[in-house]
Amino acid sequence: MLSAVDVLAQEDAGGGNLLFLVMIVGFIVLMYFVMIRPQRRRQREQQEMQTKVEAGARVMTIGGLYGTVVDSDDETVTVEASDDVFLVFARQAIAKILTTDEPAAEEAEESAPLTEEEATLTDEDLERLRATDEGGGDDKHSGKSDRKEY
Repeated sequence: MLSAVDVLAQEDAGGGNLLFLVMIVGFIVLMYFVMIRPQRRRQREQQEMQTKVEAGARVMTIGGLYGTVVDSDDETVTVEASDDVFLVFARQAIAKILTTDEPAAEEAEESAPLTEEEATLTDEDLERLRATDEGGGDDKHSGKSDRKEY
């Protein structure tokens, strides 16, 4: 015969299993709304942007190359990176289309060309460079290894 204590213990154990199951299902639903759904939305927006790329658009590739689209088909996009330098990319390699508010990095560099005086090193600059080359033991680019030999 079962005593009243045994019956109550069995009911508690069954309720604990149900609560655990509800928590697991709730966690899965939470993960869907926090992680999976926003990722799918971003992926869909990226695909729509890549299908809308057309000739004349300024783009940036996933590798960081800026250029202007000159031709495109269903699978590839031809980008002019510089004068008479044409590169063919898969559509998926286009990271974003630049607007007029987002100037390319190359345009920012070209806006302030250096004069010959600014580009030429002075004797003081050369002396400073020589001093750092000779006495700089912590220089990572000196070719000296940072490792200790055991």
